[in-house]
Amino acid sequence: FVKRLVLVLVALAFLLAGCKVDTTVTIDVHDDGSGVVTVDVRLDAQAVQAVEAGDAKLDTQVRTGDLAKAGWTVGKWQRADDGSASLQLSKAFTSPDQVAGIIGEISGANGPLRDVTASRDRGVLATQYDVTGAIDLPAVQTGIAADPELLGSLTNQSIDVNALDQSLLQQVKDALSVKVVVKLPGGTTTVVSDATKRVDIDASSSVRDDRRILLILGAIVLLVLAVVAYFGGKHQRRRARARAPIPRFDPHGRGRA
Repeated sequence: FVKRLVLVLVALAFLLAGCKVDTTVTIDVHDDGSGVVTVDVRLDAQAVQAVEAGDAKLDTQVRTGDLAKAGWTVGKWQRADDGSASLQLSKAFTSPDQVAGIIGEISGANGPLRDVTASRDRGVLATQYDVTGAIDLPAVQTGIAADPELLGSLTNQSIDVNALDQSLLQQVKDALSVKVVVKLPGGTTTVVSDATKRVDIDASSSVRDDRRILLILGAIVLLVLAVVAYFGGKHQRRRARARAPIPRFDPHGRGRA
């Protein structure tokens, strides 16, 4: 379905010259390592008009059926008073290891999000959360060259594929902006794309485990009390023996009953 998303992007690129498509990807990691990836897409009023030219509708022009089949929750297009429209997609995960695959489902090999990974490392006293990767708009590709079926169809129609690819690519880069919001226990990091360069995503937080610290402190206190009780009792026994009268020995047997 990633290939289909790329094809939708290519098709829309013809229509979106001069328009803006703002995309916000939110990676929300919970305390236990589960969480959700949410994608909010917003088309400005000009983009909406271009997509719906000729009585077309957003729902039919931007197809998300494959994402729904892949486990994504797909909302409905929400229209604003200024003529813009937005769409929200989300997919939950049970482990940070799943984040890379989920991001790959929406960005693919040709998209703007690169090498995005998440991790959770639970230490003795604290838990470390990390999300790394990059937004790389200059590296975005249309995906035409990677689709043999589309490539063959364009070639058969005597279309200059290289020229088409470059034209579409420029329109996509001009129209697209990407923001990544990483929500970790203990902090939020926001990274905004730059059309001229790769922007790194480097979000991390360390959350102290107060419950575990209290348990460890409790165990230490009990251990100290046990040691004090042991040596205190031993000292008391020594003192008791020291205070006890020393029995006298009478070689002549005096004092015997």
